[in-house]
Amino acid sequence: MKNFNKIEFLDKVNNIEVKKTINKLLDGLISMEKRKNIYVSDFLTPLEFSFAYKIISKLDIDYDIIFKNEDYDRKLIVFYKQDYDLKNFLEIIKFKDLDNMEHRNILGNILHLGINREKIGDIIKIENYWYVYCLKPIGKFIFSNGIKHLKQDVEVQLLDDIFIFENFREFSNEKIIVSSFRLDCFVKELSKTSREVSKKLIKNSYVKLNYNECNDFDKKVSSDDIISIRKVGKFKVGVVERTTKKDKYIVNVKRYK
Repeated sequence: MKNFNKIEFLDKVNNIEVKKTINKLLDGLISMEKRKNIYVSDFLTPLEFSFAYKIISKLDIDYDIIFKNEDYDRKLIVFYKQDYDLKNFLEIIKFKDLDNMEHRNILGNILHLGINREKIGDIIKIENYWYVYCLKPIGKFIFSNGIKHLKQDVEVQLLDDIFIFENFREFSNEKIIVSSFRLDCFVKELSKTSREVSKKLIKNSYVKLNYNECNDFDKKVSSDDIISIRKVGKFKVGVVERTTKKDKYIVNVKRYK
């Protein structure tokens, strides 16, 4: 890998928390060049990954993106000089779904153990079981300490095999009618509220566009954009199906379940 200007890359990142993540990633690459054959990133949020990918795509270095599938929000990047095995840095814990068990409860239990969020990947439910992807040795730590649900111990398994599920994400298809492609118009329809309330949601930082907090009412929304509205849901914008007689747009959207 050729030398790169770390400061130049960091100057292009305007989010402080993302900048910290990118700084750590670049330090890891420098360290790998000096002492290691493999460097594995932390689990990256969609926003962190978007910045990281812009940078690494310009570098002359071998890398793999783990959890590249659209189903996953958090991704790993493995930089390597030789072959590697996912088992060397990734673990999966599994436990049965219980009444009223939700993603936020599971994550809260795990973080309560003192584990940093960036060491935990997606928490997914497949049929009647939950799976949590973790960087090694976090899975073993969770297995040893256990987690609780409604004050009851949960039987946790630490899996021997590493596998990555595909095509498990469920969506509901919806249609909305918007007068323009402004963000506040989409927020109004997706949250089923008034234009005034939609602007308050945006102003009060309840809305993210492509995982980045957005306070711009007039921001243009495009096909494939992701809109997240706190306490409402997460949506992927599809294509315009047609226009109405009043020149409004009927847009297909996918609601994440």
